[in-house]
Amino acid sequence: MKSKLVCLLLSLTVSISVNSQDSIYARKVIEKLTSKKFAGRGYVSNGDKLAANFIANEFKEIGLLPASEYLNSTNPYFQEFSFSVNTFPGSVDVKINEKKLIPGKDFIVSADCKSIKGKFEVILVDKNNFNQNKIGFKNKFLLIDTVGCFPSITKEEIAGFVKSNSDAAGYIFIEEKKLTWSVAQKSSQPQIRILRNVISKVGNLNYIQLNIQSEIKMHPTQNVVGSIKGNSNSDSMLVVTAHYDHLGKMGKKTYFPGANDNASGISMLLNLAKYYSKAENKPKYSMLFICFAGEEVGLLGSEYYTEHPNYSLNEIKFLLNLDLLGTGDEGMMVVNGSVFENEWNKLDSINTTMHLLPKIGKRGKAQNSDHYYFTEKGIPSFFCYTLGGRTAYHDIYDIAEGLPLTKYIPSFILLKTFLDSF
Repeated sequence: MKSKLVCLLLSLTVSISVNSQDSIYARKVIEKLTSKKFAGRGYVSNGDKLAANFIANEFKEIGLLPASEYLNSTNPYFQEFSFSVNTFPGSVDVKINEKKLIPGKDFIVSADCKSIKGKFEVILVDKNNFNQNKIGFKNKFLLIDTVGCFPSITKEEIAGFVKSNSDAAGYIFIEEKKLTWSVAQKSSQPQIRILRNVISKVGNLNYIQLNIQSEIKMHPTQNVVGSIKGNSNSDSMLVVTAHYDHLGKMGKKTYFPGANDNASGISMLLNLAKYYSKAENKPKYSMLFICFAGEEVGLLGSEYYTEHPNYSLNEIKFLLNLDLLGTGDEGMMVVNGSVFENEWNKLDSINTTMHLLPKIGKRGKAQNSDHYYFTEKGIPSFFCYTLGGRTAYHDIYDIAEGLPLTKYIPSFILLKTFLDSF
């Protein structure tokens, strides 16, 4: 009983020391990064560059050393590179039976949707015409209801059907409850995903009218890199990473704020940087803080960094990658936890001793965030994300106002204490 009380008091003392100020700062960062000005931190309206400049300014204010090795960069904290991406800078207008739909709320277009304009007949694809001669599908939009008409159809069968009907003008898929978007680097046949309740309100879907403007472009972007020099003379360093990019805009007005994904992770990285930059908290090992671009396009920023590092990758003692840290009602999951079990046991022990989160789960290796290419280079790495709470993800509802930060401070204490243990 006494040991539990000591642990509780220790946790409470640490929490009080970081709670108020760091929570306020986290909110400020998340609100800034999700604001309309930042346009979803994507590839239209200069969104990701504005976010990168904001983060670089925070690095400077905090006192992080710039990645000055990148002498050709426009900003001393930037590592610049570029990639191709399909964007939607103009109209994304959809009407069904003369009813204009709301982007993001009623429908989304496929990330690889090519430009298209016109009015098209809609044909329902069912068991009767799925395998028949498809000559009548040319220049038509094909409506596929995987629940109502094909409850047992597989994704592979749908992909095969789409591939075999390249003469179709495009596809409409009915979604039950949720519309989630992504990013693509190529363009293809348009696919429009519409919520079932939206279609139900307009009756039979006989035709669809579209004005969608997309553009594939070579997009210049940047990772943001800063460091803190440690007290030790060791060449080893600890690295904290998070991606700052998100999905950007779908049309002129609709943008995807990305509060949990991943303004929350950036706020945690900045809070850790603020903590360790203070003289009384100066770390034993030097620390590197990297905010990646291009994660949503396929981990492009972290892949580029591992091929063009400003420090030897062999110097990295451990890496923490932070994403989706805005909840925590059900604890935290650690990708690579079952790969680096000694480190996971240490993290779990800290959590149990200090009574911080409900639980710490572990997964194996996964190519699902920016830790991956470091792990492939032999660098021990964790990808940490919180569990439970709100379900907004890759949609227009992932907003700052809806992000509870339920276990943000306990998560901060956990990650800080884990880094201190090296």
